[in-house]
Amino acid sequence: MQKRPHQQTTTPVSVRRRRVSRLLLCALLVCAQARAELPQASLTLQQLTDQRLMLTAELDQFRETLALVHPGDTPPEQSPNSAVRTLAVGAVALKQRLIEVTEQEVTLLQQQILTAKDKIRAEQTLRRDYEAALETTAPTPTADVIDDPATADAAATARVDEAGSVERLHALLDSYYQELEESAQILPTPEEIAQREQALHDSRTLEKTLYSADQVRLNGSEASTALAHISERLVDPRIPESRRDTAPICNIKTRLLDTLVGAENRSLKPVGKNHYIVKVRLQPGDTTISVLSDQWQVQLPETAGAQDFVITLYRPVQGAPELHVFAVDDLLAVTNPHLPAWLPDELGLKTRAG
Repeated sequence: MQKRPHQQTTTPVSVRRRRVSRLLLCALLVCAQARAELPQASLTLQQLTDQRLMLTAELDQFRETLALVHPGDTPPEQSPNSAVRTLAVGAVALKQRLIEVTEQEVTLLQQQILTAKDKIRAEQTLRRDYEAALETTAPTPTADVIDDPATADAAATARVDEAGSVERLHALLDSYYQELEESAQILPTPEEIAQREQALHDSRTLEKTLYSADQVRLNGSEASTALAHISERLVDPRIPESRRDTAPICNIKTRLLDTLVGAENRSLKPVGKNHYIVKVRLQPGDTTISVLSDQWQVQLPETAGAQDFVITLYRPVQGAPELHVFAVDDLLAVTNPHLPAWLPDELGLKTRAG
């Protein structure tokens, strides 16, 4: 008779021990993965922090210099000194870069906080399963890898510090956003700069028509020249920028045979460097155009019909304001009129930029 090979039986105790071993292995893998990911994330975060601190120091230097060369309350972007405006533009570029770096830093910190929370939940689940398994078997010597009070306290402190850093960085971002919004009300956008440069290029091919600075009503060729002069001033570094979130109100009153036939208030559209423009429809008769305390007179023949006109206003920092009025039809009747790219869309005049 052949003897049957001896069959090993698996006892409940050995099954429970294997289950505990698997739980310990999972815990070790979770901790090892977290430790492996931490150095790369921490390195990237440190690099972003160093870059932010470097840009902040550079921005502080810009601010100190601006305080010395531009001590007044006027925004440096509006300074008549081109060197001050150049510094202001440089400060804006630094703030934009600071915002980019700080946003990346905040995102990474928030990701680390979420990762830490996920890790805690995973460890808590493992701990509950482990403790349930220990109720029916003896603990193993490696059980302490799951629950280390000192490590848990250190991790909790790190999460509090990270949350505080996120809050401080958000406050920093808010201040940069506010400063950039203030500058954006004065400085032209890259698109507007490109439009100005295109308009200047177009104006150089025009035949200029002489007119007087105090001449109010312009014919078509004079209007084309006046628009070309605005194009030239918009790229002149000696002329300061102006705020574009406020616009002067233009009061227009027209009388025909001593009878008021039209009255309206219109906001002039700012186009930069203290230049404003608007399209209006004027009736025949004597029209008075008022902006603050300044007034100009325009006369249209009584037999003429209502026409669309463009009003341009230039209010230099020093000197008398300059206002011109011309009919849209007169401008478009000129051969190769200057229709600059910076013209507002609401004027309905097709520009060469599209």
